Amino acid sequence: MKRLKRLNAIVCLLFFISSYQITNAQQNVAQQAYAIFEAQCIDCHGEFGSYADALVIQHKTLIETRTVIPGKPDASELYMRLLGDTDKGSQMPLGQEPLDSDAITTIRRWIEAGAPDWEAISKPKRLFITTEAMLKTIHTHLTSLSDFDRTYARYFTLTHLYNAGARDNNLRAYRNALSKLVNSLSWGKRVKKPTPIDPEATIFYIDLRDYQWDYELDNKGDPWYKIQQAYPYSINFTSSTYNTLCRETDCDVPFVRADWFIATASIPPLYYDILDLPKTDRELEARLEVNVGGNIKNAPGRRVWRAGFNESGVSRNNRVVERHESQHGAYWKSYDFKGNSGKQNIFTNPLDFTHDGGEIIFNLPNGLQAYYLTTASGTRLDAAPVDIVSTGERDPIVRNGISCMGCHTEGIKTFKDQVRPVIVQIPNPTYDKAQALRLYAEKSKMDSLIREDIARYRHALEAAGGVFGGSEPIQQLVKQFEGPLDAEYAAAEVGLKGADFLQKIREYNILQNAGLMVLGVPKGSVKRDAWTSQFGTVVSTLNIGKYSTPATSSGHSTLRPRTEQNITVQPTTVPKRVETTTRRTPSPSRTTYSDMVLIPAGNFLMGSNSGGSDEKPVHTVYVDAFYMDKYEVTNAQYKKFVDANPQWQKHRIPRVYYSGDYLKTWNGNNYPNGKGNHPVTHVSWYAAMAYTQWAGKRLPTEAEWEKAARGGLISKLYPWGNTPDSSKANYLKLSNRGSIEDALTTKVGNYPTNGYGLFDMSGNVYEWCLDVYVAHFYPSSPRRNPIAGSNSIGELINGFTNNKKSRVLRGGSWASSYQSVRVHMRRVADPRVVNGVYGFRCVKSVKP
Repeated sequence: MKRLKRLNAIVCLLFFISSYQITNAQQNVAQQAYAIFEAQCIDCHGEFGSYADALVIQHKTLIETRTVIPGKPDASELYMRLLGDTDKGSQMPLGQEPLDSDAITTIRRWIEAGAPDWEAISKPKRLFITTEAMLKTIHTHLTSLSDFDRTYARYFTLTHLYNAGARDNNLRAYRNALSKLVNSLSWGKRVKKPTPIDPEATIFYIDLRDYQWDYELDNKGDPWYKIQQAYPYSINFTSSTYNTLCRETDCDVPFVRADWFIATASIPPLYYDILDLPKTDRELEARLEVNVGGNIKNAPGRRVWRAGFNESGVSRNNRVVERHESQHGAYWKSYDFKGNSGKQNIFTNPLDFTHDGGEIIFNLPNGLQAYYLTTASGTRLDAAPVDIVSTGERDPIVRNGISCMGCHTEGIKTFKDQVRPVIVQIPNPTYDKAQALRLYAEKSKMDSLIREDIARYRHALEAAGGVFGGSEPIQQLVKQFEGPLDAEYAAAEVGLKGADFLQKIREYNILQNAGLMVLGVPKGSVKRDAWTSQFGTVVSTLNIGKYSTPATSSGHSTLRPRTEQNITVQPTTVPKRVETTTRRTPSPSRTTYSDMVLIPAGNFLMGSNSGGSDEKPVHTVYVDAFYMDKYEVTNAQYKKFVDANPQWQKHRIPRVYYSGDYLKTWNGNNYPNGKGNHPVTHVSWYAAMAYTQWAGKRLPTEAEWEKAARGGLISKLYPWGNTPDSSKANYLKLSNRGSIEDALTTKVGNYPTNGYGLFDMSGNVYEWCLDVYVAHFYPSSPRRNPIAGSNSIGELINGFTNNKKSRVLRGGSWASSYQSVRVHMRRVADPRVVNGVYGFRCVKSVKP
């Protein structure tokens, strides 16, 4: 019996040792495989990679999509594409040398071993990096420089993201994005990547001189001065180390957070400020020594080449592009149009057309590209009008910098000239044919120039650590920065651990009154703008240091000295409410039901299981009966409102209730001629709320809107069924060849009604809803009359001017693709936002 027990013990021990050896071997091969992925694939196929939409190197995703089939490398698409082209794609890594045989063998062994999860392997626990430790690391590096060089030393930090638990892929993406953006804002002759100075690679050093950021611009300070003036998270730490840093760099803010910099310096005004781009294209051309007029007159085909076409990724109509020689490479200038007829027809007027705006792309000295949007007169724009160009995404606005980077990930986009063939065929045109042929280049010449410019850009981009082609990681990181913060991330931004920060919130009433208690609830978070507005309160209350207010809250470089706030920082004051009604002005008659439709009470299926994550799951909702306007609110209706309520007129509305361009197309208090029965646009959520109160109505809840839009149909994509049909709604129409046709608002009621008799529930303009936008509201929403952001409709309506949270829009617009006009699609926007695709319609409760 004793022998048998000993034998059993030995067998168990051997089994344990064998299992341990197998597990250890699997872990080793998983680590080896991931090391190859990390070195060769993550920048393209990581979570924030440029080609993540095609393939993501995440273990769970690889297995679930059967891109990797455990135990079967020859049936695994990932492995087969390492060997060569397959039916599903080209050999990987794309555009690079194939992996060596040892690396491919390792990937094969990993799959044969069952594709063990490298993410399941425990990693060394990160040690929290204190603020003082970060400051000392910077100081140690600074003292390694000469006294003269220290003046030009500046730093970017990712330490707070590291402390908050950001994934390695995320940190890697930030490092690459920082290098690309800094060099895209540089007038230096060579690409210079920021240098990591700590083992964790969370602190990066730059020398201002490498980017020509050491020069004063317009006698208003160098680019770093403009950066620090816009920086909203500046703290004068209670640390002798920090004081030493400021003294030795001769700078009030020697470092800024990299995530803020990426999100802010990639758009105007900081984008323009750092590059010191002038206010007109003529000034820019003078600075770059490009004589546009002289080139066109004297050197067509020598210093300037032109092309024209009617198909473009962003332009709605014809487009002309022009390449001029520049001292740093190329200077591309586009001419964009609101229409295609008369003097805007480039095929009948190739030399003497009338354009409405344009985009300029020019090489920086290091080979990367800078961007500049203009009006027809050449005045600089922060964003392009959506009636001329748009992104085609949920947010259609083309913003200088970030939008242009996202479009031009391969440098200059290729195109095919359509104008020269027309010129050749016309025997006696009304214009100078010989001059036109000299200007509009032959295809071989233009293709050669484009290849040259793409190669220049690619060389510089890869030197900066960027990926050529695909999607723009900077755009993804901007969205991440602008998203809500949980307790760990908020705490890390003030140098604390999450648990410690939550304890401080429980101790200080001032932090509770700042709205931070929400961080202590499960999945609680604060919006970025709310957090930024209270950042000084947190810093001062916790005695971290003295908070330095930025030059302006928006980061604009209206330069003035920073001011420090002591511990007596006050919470952000709420603007005084503007009255939305007046007893002296009667509201419209309440007997307006002839233009409203009764939507019956009852259940309907809300959401979509095939849409975005915020549209899932499909769930049953009961909605009480209500009346809804047949039509979107028109310009003529809105004029009656502003005439009766002067405080909401174009030049009187308080700035806190709109983001800019309110009633942009109106001339004072008059809407454009002939557009009285078109839906009003360029109105914020606040303005829409004010109108509905004056009209004795309200905005619809999101559930009411979707029930009404479905028109009684069950689980259909559109108000008419499951198939896109441009004859039933006004949205962005694409021909079989993909050319963009005219797409603008149409008069209300121009398209067929849905099953409830409502017009334009898809397309024409997006429509504001009452609800706060909550991304994952559906799984836990009430099943009867759900509304996000409040327990009652009245609570949202009362005091609406003090509501700051983002709102929901529905229905798509004239600038939307067919995917975005589906009845379940949700869009989110700040309540102050106005643009040419946002409007609204009203509802009225049946029950008081």
